[in-house]
Formats: sequence, structure tokens, C-alpha cells
Amino acid sequence: MELLDTTFLIDVLKGKKETVALLKSGKPLITTQICMYEVIRGMLLRGESPDKILNARDLIGDFRVISLADNSIIKAAEISSDLTKKGKMISDCDCLIAGMALANGINKIVTRNVEHFNRIKGIEVETY
Repeated sequence: MELLDTTFLIDVLKGKKETVALLKSGKPLITTQICMYEVIRGMLLRGESPDKILNARDLIGDFRVISLADNSIIKAAEISSDLTKKGKMISDCDCLIAGMALANGINKIVTRNVEHFNRIKGIEVETY
């Protein structure tokens, strides 16, 4: 299984052709509440209309959205502390996304944010 990161969701909303193959692949479409937060936050910062925000929420609602649970928080904290000790820090959101993936048995993240996710032990990064 693979988890679709925020960059993928943004590109779906923008209608980027690169996302179509995966959307039509028949594979489970899985993302996280953190990715949903990042997408909607970005839309609000850009002053998007409430209708566009609802459309984004509806699109993401078609995906299996992993909720933040205690085991995900612990895994994310382990990732963050490990990277911090190595001087390779990434954003808390990326740590939470990876922690949620790993805690749910998902080790592949589909993203354009290769630089950050490649730092995380146990995560395979796939671009599109």
C-alpha cells in the first residue's frame, strides 16, 4: 500500500495529468488528516472560496483518510527525535504523515517532497 502525500492531493486539485494514472489504477487511495489539513490551510491562506474548499474536502473524502492516533503520534515523535539528533530535521507535519503511514503498515509515500521523506528510515518514496 502507498500513502498519497499533500503534494499529490494539491496536484489532483490542480488537474495535473501526472496524477490521473494513479487515481485510475484501482489501488486504494489513502491519505492522512495531516495532508487534508495542509491542503485546506494552503487554500485558506490563498483566499480560496468556500466552494473550492468544500470541493477539496469532498475529493479528499473519496480517499481513505487515516486519523491521528496514539501509535501514530509515538511513531512520529520517534522519527522527529531521530532526525533532530542527526541534524536532518523536517517539518512536524511530514513527521506526522510518515508516522501515520508506518503505524498503519504503509511504507511507501507518493510525493514530490522527496528530499524530506527520503530521510525517514522505513519509508520508500515514489514520485509521479
